Amino acid sequence: MHPQIFTCTKDGAPHTYRFPWKNFTHLLRECASGQGEKPALIFRELDRETRRVITYADLDRRTAALAGHLHRVFDIGPGDRVALALPNCPEILLLNLALFRLGAASVPLDLKRDVPERKRYKLKDACAKLLCVLPENLDTEKEIVPDIPIVATDRLLASGKVADMEPEWSGVPNGEQAVNIILYTSGTTGYPKGVLLTRQSIASNADGIAQWLEFNEHERLSLVLPLHHVNSTIFSITLFMVGGTLILNSRYRASKFWPVIAGERATSSSIVPTIMGDLLADADRFFEEGHDISSLKKIMIGSAPVPAGAACRFYDRFGIRLVQGYGTTEVSLRVTGVPPDLPESDYREVLSRNAAGVELANNNIRIDGDPPEGELGEILVRGPVVSAGYLNQPEATAEVFRNGWFHTGDIGFRRRVGGRTYLFVHGRKKEILIKGGVNVSPIAVENALVEALPDLSAAYVVGIEDPRWGEDICAALIFRNGLTPEKQAAAARRIVQAGQAGQIPGLSPYEAPCKVIPMQPHLLPMTSTGKVQRNALREIVQKMVARKEG
Repeated sequence: MHPQIFTCTKDGAPHTYRFPWKNFTHLLRECASGQGEKPALIFRELDRETRRVITYADLDRRTAALAGHLHRVFDIGPGDRVALALPNCPEILLLNLALFRLGAASVPLDLKRDVPERKRYKLKDACAKLLCVLPENLDTEKEIVPDIPIVATDRLLASGKVADMEPEWSGVPNGEQAVNIILYTSGTTGYPKGVLLTRQSIASNADGIAQWLEFNEHERLSLVLPLHHVNSTIFSITLFMVGGTLILNSRYRASKFWPVIAGERATSSSIVPTIMGDLLADADRFFEEGHDISSLKKIMIGSAPVPAGAACRFYDRFGIRLVQGYGTTEVSLRVTGVPPDLPESDYREVLSRNAAGVELANNNIRIDGDPPEGELGEILVRGPVVSAGYLNQPEATAEVFRNGWFHTGDIGFRRRVGGRTYLFVHGRKKEILIKGGVNVSPIAVENALVEALPDLSAAYVVGIEDPRWGEDICAALIFRNGLTPEKQAAAARRIVQAGQAGQIPGLSPYEAPCKVIPMQPHLLPMTSTGKVQRNALREIVQKMVARKEG
């Protein structure tokens, strides 16, 4: 574990964060005492069209019972790890909170993308003491991971007697630096790294988010992203810390996004850019169906580059503010955010310029080397939101957690807009293309292509090997439905010609793609939150180009 730096600087003075409750047990008891009959969690099973409600009194009772059962039957206690192979469902949140109460840690797995080998790796790397699964998956999981105890959620949730309640010491021994969640990053090659999120990093980030978005007990947040991802994980904890209501969707389903928001009177939601694109493409149906979304005040967006032009069109079409933020798993989610209450002119400016926001309450942001405004450098983060490093990887931890700062690997710059200093993200350090010694941002090229070409729904830019330049620019393009393969190929040729002639606004011929590959969406290597894995895409594109030229 790297030497923790718990403080940041605010208004020239050291600042840290202290959890306002003794532990998560006390947080849940306080919520149950003050608003026991209020819905803490509403679960919408979209495929079965069912709805379940768990009140704050239920949440306290059931997580206490789960904690007691896990301790008594499986000997789970402080420092232990329990893996969760579950889809979006209330059981994940109940188990997370029960483990927090015990001072133990959850290890969420990715049901769709964790092949058996990767699943076994994560369980071994985390030294998981128990694996929790759905009843229908019990036999299959026993074949995949025969070496650790496996329990079905129906058996766990059947517990609930007073005798099963958590031990009185639960959650107390480990304190602020107890590891509560191990989230594995999406590795593009090799095995992913387990990020150690502590109670302090989780809670301080949640507190910063709540202050940024002005969340309180009246908030009703609709979550559609998977709960093995840092986004939904931290947003769910944020809602419980402020005493709001979490609306959990069983999965993202475009046709149900607006109906759930309308039916549950949601005040906010959290999405990634691919969902924004889906909703924008299907806007006509939204207006035909006439959903009442007057309760909805804002939609948070991030976790992947946000195309500024599409974001502006979304706001113009739906009238709902997209609130962009920036962060990584290693900093427990968000460290910057666009203020949601900006005056209209300022909001439109930061949206059109693709600003990632201002510094949040419990961290500092810095550009490495402290360059002048507008100049590029690596984005650094410090403060209590920073995780405890990578599990079992001291060298990787020492490489990026050093001198009191987390080195994100993202390149960005700072610029003042409307009297405030905003962060702008240029791209990943490892993904910046270097053509003939000149840095080219793949995000900038992608945005220019999508804005200039109405037939495109998305563009993904990677570097390919080139004998003259070292690497040159190639674009994998997703065309809109209805365009035949022949027309896509012809359009690709025209794009290359237009780019080389300097006829694509915002792109010099030097930055324009030398090759364009029409691609079907299902061929893109995606994470579960809709983020394209660029290293994997580069390998795919390189092979496609070689076959075409061979």
